[in-house]
Amino acid sequence: MTVHPLRNGKAPLRVLPQLYPEGIVGNRFRIVETIGFGGSATVFEAEDLTNGQMVALKAIPAEERLRKRARREMRAVSSLNHAAIVRLIDSIEDEDYIYVAFELVRGSDLAIVLKERRLEESEILRAVAAVCDALEHAHANHVIHRDVKPGNILLRDDGILKLTDFGIAQIDQPDATVDESLLGTLSYMAPEQVRGEMQTGAVDVWAAALVAYEALTRTNPYRSKNPVELTERHRSLQLSLRTERPDLPSITTKMIDRALDLDYQRRPLPAQLRDALLRGASALERGDADGEGSIELPAHDFHIRMRDRWLRAVPDPQEEAFEQEAEPEAAAEEQQPTGSTRPRQSPKRLARIPWTAGLTGAGAALTLSALPFYPTGWPIAIGVVLAIVALRLPLLAGGLVLLASLPLLGNLAFGLVPGAALLIVAWIALLARDGRRVLLPVLAPILTVCFAWALYPLLAGTARRSHVRAALGAVGGIVMTVAVGLVGTGSPLIPMPSLRGLGTAIQSSDDAIATAAAVGSAIGYPPLVVALIWAAMAVTAPRLLAAHGRGLLIATMLWLGLGSLGTAAAAVLAGTTVVAPAAILVGAGVAGIVIVVRSRLPTASQRHPGMPPERPTRG
Repeated sequence: MTVHPLRNGKAPLRVLPQLYPEGIVGNRFRIVETIGFGGSATVFEAEDLTNGQMVALKAIPAEERLRKRARREMRAVSSLNHAAIVRLIDSIEDEDYIYVAFELVRGSDLAIVLKERRLEESEILRAVAAVCDALEHAHANHVIHRDVKPGNILLRDDGILKLTDFGIAQIDQPDATVDESLLGTLSYMAPEQVRGEMQTGAVDVWAAALVAYEALTRTNPYRSKNPVELTERHRSLQLSLRTERPDLPSITTKMIDRALDLDYQRRPLPAQLRDALLRGASALERGDADGEGSIELPAHDFHIRMRDRWLRAVPDPQEEAFEQEAEPEAAAEEQQPTGSTRPRQSPKRLARIPWTAGLTGAGAALTLSALPFYPTGWPIAIGVVLAIVALRLPLLAGGLVLLASLPLLGNLAFGLVPGAALLIVAWIALLARDGRRVLLPVLAPILTVCFAWALYPLLAGTARRSHVRAALGAVGGIVMTVAVGLVGTGSPLIPMPSLRGLGTAIQSSDDAIATAAAVGSAIGYPPLVVALIWAAMAVTAPRLLAAHGRGLLIATMLWLGLGSLGTAAAAVLAGTTVVAPAAILVGAGVAGIVIVVRSRLPTASQRHPGMPPERPTRG
């Protein structure tokens, strides 16, 4: 709901809903006048008769869906304590309405303020920085606003900013208390939000950055009439404030552009966006368009922020936190500016590039070195080239590595090539929208040999779509059992004695059907059992990572326990030795430690408050 608060000297709004409470309600609040209204509630200025305090009283019809939304908003706001978030006072109910009392904000919403151009550009940056500071606090308390827009940002007449309307906030984790319809304001929805996927705090960062972009360019290119149109705009447009407003400080425009990245994993934390906006505001106020000059900090300790005058009194970040801005632009792109209490780089960004490129380069070098016709040193050189290509085109690089394995299979038995080629093409097609994970199943046997098998379903569970998670888990299970069975060394999680003689049995076979039959007979059904177990673990991994506190411990024990039992059952079916159960238990323990440690990392909990990194709502 968008509420337009009254400004001094303006008459109250005249358009009223059919049900219109008046007089004294709940034996406590005396309604004075209408402040604003929306499709689901009306907001009044009212007097609290118990203490004479003036409040903003939201009257919500006592309809079941709206009742749940009201209680959701009360639950969200009551858990927050921040000067830039509207404070909840109390609530009462009668037969017709739920009345929720908030602190009264006399002023205008940011939509009106921006339309009337009442803020300078540095003030716009400070206003959005205040919103980001409020979002940082909300995310730390496991609350995602999901409807950040100018209409929900109130600016008091004395310059204090307040974020309001947590009616569709996501608390802890999704539940069924809100209907499954598309929630939020269409024109400010992040791409993953309009697709109906499970949302992280990155949707709020997107919306805050879009508010800043719209305020500084006077346009919102993502304004749309329906979700289909908005999805098409997301697909065809990539906004760049740096291009539209090159006159603004580059530290700010680069960070806003990053916050508007279509890939939510690349967006900054609210604190990172806040600090970049504050630095840009300070640069504009000094007349330093590049934002490279020194920043004069307030005399008080940086860690004790002033919480009462958000447009003028939020201190700028310490200068040393931005020393990397003096480095070349390419280095600055890789090192996001942060406040002194945050890591220089997002752990996800640190981990994202090396593992994809490294796996591609190593896979290419090892595969090509097994072929006799490459001169010495060429496999390594080609591996390096493909690793570099994987930084930008991971699907292409990974696909080339897989296709390079076909001549190797052909040397063993030409009958393997047709079936392998079909499987590779199908796999590349399945991972077309997630090319970074094309070679992920290669890690399954490596982790198994290192007594960390349960880490693989966790990695597979980071995929965005559920069917891709299932496929990654299943293929990883099959690759693990086949690879360990063929080698016959290391940790025999699922020993496969029948595979050890497979190479000799199919050597020089040109019949594709007979070769496939021989491979299938040697593999048998135990790998299929492992595939099903690991697929289920990968699909459910996001829900595991969405838990916290005691719920996380219970979910971890259930997840690892059932996964270990299922994997052990497959081992028993395959005729395992006594070593396999030990490998299964150790691997589960390693994964359990990783899960618990991950849950305690402050950066992860702030970037994905109570949420998995990639988790669609529906497959």
